[in-house]
Amino acid sequence: MSASVLHRHGAALAVLLLALSVSTPTALAQDYEPTSTDWQGLSRFVALASAQGAELRATETLDWEEVTSDDVIVVVYPQDALTPESFASFVVDGGRLLLADDFGGGAALMERLSLRRVEPRVGALPHRRFVDGQSDWPRHSARGRHPLLEGVSEVVSNVPAVLLNEGGPVLSFDEGGGLVYDMTLGEGRAIVLSDPSVLINSMLTIADNARLASNAIDYLCEPAGESCRVWLVHGAFEQQGRYQAPGANALTGDDLVSKVDAFNERVREVLDELAKTELLYFLGLLLALGSAAYLATVLPWQRSRRLSEFVQRERSELAPPQTEFDWNVARFSRGRRGINYALPVAILKEVFEEIFLDDLGLWPSTSKQRPPIAELARRFEQKHCTRLAAPERERRRAYVLELLSHLAAAPTRHRVFLENDANYSARDLARLHRQAHEILGWMGKEADYERRTRQHRSSRHQRPPGGDLR
Repeated sequence: MSASVLHRHGAALAVLLLALSVSTPTALAQDYEPTSTDWQGLSRFVALASAQGAELRATETLDWEEVTSDDVIVVVYPQDALTPESFASFVVDGGRLLLADDFGGGAALMERLSLRRVEPRVGALPHRRFVDGQSDWPRHSARGRHPLLEGVSEVVSNVPAVLLNEGGPVLSFDEGGGLVYDMTLGEGRAIVLSDPSVLINSMLTIADNARLASNAIDYLCEPAGESCRVWLVHGAFEQQGRYQAPGANALTGDDLVSKVDAFNERVREVLDELAKTELLYFLGLLLALGSAAYLATVLPWQRSRRLSEFVQRERSELAPPQTEFDWNVARFSRGRRGINYALPVAILKEVFEEIFLDDLGLWPSTSKQRPPIAELARRFEQKHCTRLAAPERERRRAYVLELLSHLAAAPTRHRVFLENDANYSARDLARLHRQAHEILGWMGKEADYERRTRQHRSSRHQRPPGGDLR
């Protein structure tokens, strides 16, 4: 950055520092107002988003019934604690989120995104470079390649929080921790910024803050194409209702939960006879199949580096593990009772659905593009049961419909990552596996299934003597 540019930025910072020093409680109450042209307002950000073609709707009430998975939600310094369920479901379903918060109510949602927010003491930021040596004004250099960093050389923040995650941030502090994270989860994206003041009018005039904000809008709106609706909420906004993905009621209603519970009870005695070695072998196959792809697509990894004492201390205080995946794997390895088998169930769901739908000519496809499960069962019957007697055709169609219903209610791997309330026992897992394997046998797909699992086996996951999954 040239001396003239630094001088201009320094002058702007001087004005901003003066404004901060004389601000009143009344002025602070107007922070982040979308229509405010004062130094702490968001009118520049609103104008920037509108200039890029976004249909920006600033609102004091976020009505989830009006929100679709094609939308973008920008949350700036929420004063009240955010309940993460609707936001998490929105992102996984394909929605895009920008959460800009330092000391507000976004902590629970950040934790759901596997981020830990910490608030350093004055002068204790894990950073070395500041504007004019003032510890409240860290200068963040852009490194690497990312859509958010296109045309960005340096970003200046003001009294930011620090975000911690095992993956690499888009913008970091010199000695560890992040200012900006980009989380790609399910079908959607979430950008988390640990300093909402980066977006205010005065801060958008310094360094490359405006370009970062512009890139964020482009990045979040890109999946929507030319029509991008952006909901902007801030401060003490209210939420109305809850986000419901299309068809969610059919998948998670109380009637389906009751049906699953009743079925579990009916087969409990049969499942008690399951050989432990068979179950452990199957778990090994599923974890070998899913862990590498899961980590590669969900968690952004970077090379280990020396962290500051501050970051090391904060990370040591994290209650490991940080994600549902880590929690499952850790508990599998310990072999304790009460294990949650949600992750292996999610992987079984993924493998079975791909083979089943491919056989029906419906793969690849998203859940929104597929016919209802009753129609899928009917197509299965037409393709694979025409030579059978009517009672057997009906039995197999009902059997397929039952498994598809259970798998529809099961979480995807990304939902396991975001949501902790899905719980499956070893008996649930074994039952679903046996049903899936029997149906694939009717379809003549056992070899396909075995190939999908066998190619991912490691030497330590060999079939136990006498173990026969079929």
